[in-house]
Amino acid sequence: MENQEIEQKQEKKPVNNKKTILSILVVLIITAVVFVILFSFNDFNETIKLIKTVNGVDMGKAVLCLVIYAILWPMSLCFIAMQNKFNAKFFDVYLIGESEHFFNAITPFATGGQPVQVYLFTQKKVRASDSTGIIVSNFIAFMIASNIYAIASLVFYGKFSENFEGSTAWMIGLGFAMNLFTLVFMIMVATSKTVRDVLKKLMLQLCKIKFIGKHLTKAVPAFEKYCENAQVAAKRIFSHKLSFVGAILLKMLALLFYYAIPYYILKALGADFGFKMMPYIILASAFAITTMVWVPTPGGTGGIEFAFKTIFTASLFGALSGDIGFTGMILWRALTYYLLMILSAIAYVVYEIKVKRYKKKQVQITETSLEEEQTIEVKEE
Repeated sequence: MENQEIEQKQEKKPVNNKKTILSILVVLIITAVVFVILFSFNDFNETIKLIKTVNGVDMGKAVLCLVIYAILWPMSLCFIAMQNKFNAKFFDVYLIGESEHFFNAITPFATGGQPVQVYLFTQKKVRASDSTGIIVSNFIAFMIASNIYAIASLVFYGKFSENFEGSTAWMIGLGFAMNLFTLVFMIMVATSKTVRDVLKKLMLQLCKIKFIGKHLTKAVPAFEKYCENAQVAAKRIFSHKLSFVGAILLKMLALLFYYAIPYYILKALGADFGFKMMPYIILASAFAITTMVWVPTPGGTGGIEFAFKTIFTASLFGALSGDIGFTGMILWRALTYYLLMILSAIAYVVYEIKVKRYKKKQVQITETSLEEEQTIEVKEE
């Protein structure tokens, strides 16, 4: 009975239209401030001039890479769900997986996607305990894939980091440490009962502080249940080793297209790159993104722009001028953050339309059943 109450609390709607709109406004304000600061150090007219000279074919390839990435992204979640006979239709799982980008993009540390995904599944009568397992497992698959690319990028650490000064070099260590810590932490949460118990005790200790306890106490049971659900489901999912490896490979393939986007953007701006530079660009993208995972703003706004320009104007990319590096960052951000957010939002809207139709159909079925029961009762009388 207690578990049912906790699960009902977990299924409360985390998607509030007013809060979502407010989050989007915050993102836009932060973006505006960041870009005002960035353009104060760069020539705005030169950026516009370069954008006007963009090669349409190469820019089209960059957009195509983003679209392929967006298409591939939910496939790992669908694959895990399919292999574990998850009680949801493929297209529903796909749309929920695709909507993750939108909610991650408007929340600090990109943490909004997973809780919303659990709720979206409950709209189709899927238990939170079941959906939590596949979502956590899918996230772990992503973290393994991103850490593989991040570790590989360290082969060129000297080149990628040469433009980081002593006052900013610490960002690299913090970013890589956080990325690896997140992976290890999630694996432990999903597999270790000891870790679950330690985290619960830690939360209870914090609750003794009056101000913290006022807000945290009510969350302890829900957190414990979340960990329990994740561990039960993750144990089942991890037992299918080949399917989990398949999910990791799907994430790696999706990230390959994502990390390749800067290559075509920079070529579109006139950078004299041969195809042999593609591996360096892919690893440089992984390095830049990993370096700034610690930035708490939605989408890492502010930090990721700094990392991109700093890394892509290093000597490894000798043919790349500062103006091209900055303009490339602007276009890259427009594609990988804002366009991707729009595509993800469309997936979310499509899913909500399907949910409304589903609920309407359920109401009609219920009304029909009641009418039939009343008819039978009348005949019996």
